[in-house]
Amino acid sequence: MAISLLATAAAASLLGGCGHSGGGLANTGLGIFNRKPPEVQMSAAEAFEATTKWGAAYNKDPKNARNALGYAASLRALGNNQRAAEVLQTAYLANPNDGQLAAELGRAALETGQVGLAGKALKTAEDKGIEDWKTLSAQGTLAAKAGDHAKAQKYFQAALKKKPDSSSVINNLALSYALDGKAKQAEKLLRTAADNGHDDKRLRQNLALVLGVQGKYDEAREVAAVDVGESQAKKSMAYLKNMLSNSTAVASAEPQTPSRDDGDWSPFGPSVASAPAAPVVTAAAKPQTRQVPIVRMVRPVDEIVSEPPKVAQATPVTPGMSTFAKSSPATAR
Repeated sequence: MAISLLATAAAASLLGGCGHSGGGLANTGLGIFNRKPPEVQMSAAEAFEATTKWGAAYNKDPKNARNALGYAASLRALGNNQRAAEVLQTAYLANPNDGQLAAELGRAALETGQVGLAGKALKTAEDKGIEDWKTLSAQGTLAAKAGDHAKAQKYFQAALKKKPDSSSVINNLALSYALDGKAKQAEKLLRTAADNGHDDKRLRQNLALVLGVQGKYDEAREVAAVDVGESQAKKSMAYLKNMLSNSTAVASAEPQTPSRDDGDWSPFGPSVASAPAAPVVTAAAKPQTRQVPIVRMVRPVDEIVSEPPKVAQATPVTPGMSTFAKSSPATAR
């Protein structure tokens, strides 16, 4: 029986109550992005300070690429992804040949569900030679959402070469494998990540899912129980068995607006008695046509806001967000 992967991927909480993307923030003046700080989490107060300072600079010159990149990064740190996308779009319209602006806009648009805008912006970024891991991961997410998993996997693999320790990219590549009917490859990738020290609930729960769709229910239950407990793991396995025996489920992960708490996240839904989580869609009993999976890739959680990228008007250092990713596109998920 052909089976599509059932999964509901959670976005990470922002740092200090609103988690996000990778690098850290110094807290001194408008020069806070002039050097790459150590990768530490920043507090909500630091994110607010950065937003205030970059916002003042942006308001003076909203078409300036560097100001827009800095302001958008700090907005993302506070979870205001919609406003960040608007800021980037305004600057991009004034600087249509700026590849880095295009890349950041593409990621932000993807996070806010503006798939058409994301596609155009990421295409411009690719044409301009932007190939950082977060942008590659976002391109993979875009391809996966369109159901082109062969293309998505190439982007995710390229992103992993640049950022081998990115849990978000590993997770999204594994989900793409599973949705593409390559459950064994997904299992191998997730096991390798676990063996290499990735202590990530999403990776474990998706490993449990991949094991489950292969009929390895006992092992899947053991893996799931690490995070949700034995009782819930049993319910999840019963739920999964029921889904696989009675319908073809389609679903899984896209950069979502970060939630404040992903502690209850599970790819199996809340419980066996509960309705599936919102992203999950089940096919009709007698489907007339093949349903295309709704793909929602995980936003990068191993990024923290850092410096804005290099732009034509200035010489800032590589940004962090995002995860995806994020940051929040990351990526970078």
